Amino acid sequence: MNVKNRLRNNLVRSIQNLSAAKLSELLAFLNKSGKSSSSKEQTLKLVGAWKDLNEEIFMNLTTNLHANRANDRQIN
Repeated sequence: MNVKNRLRNNLVRSIQNLSAAKLSELLAFLNKSGKSSSSKEQTLKLVGAWKDLNEEIFMNLTTNLHANRANDRQIN
């Protein structure tokens, strides 16, 4: 038996021993974890959104990021 099948069998046995309340929690967790992949897809849609950004502005946002944040903290 390969590792994947062994893990699957262990998971099934563990699920069979769960109470109804724990099964509900598990289902909610699984539903939530499925949504995170769609969130990742939404984030990936932004890839390349800054490709036309002025080089100087981009460098200021990235290279000077820590200094800019430090300056913001001193003002507040």
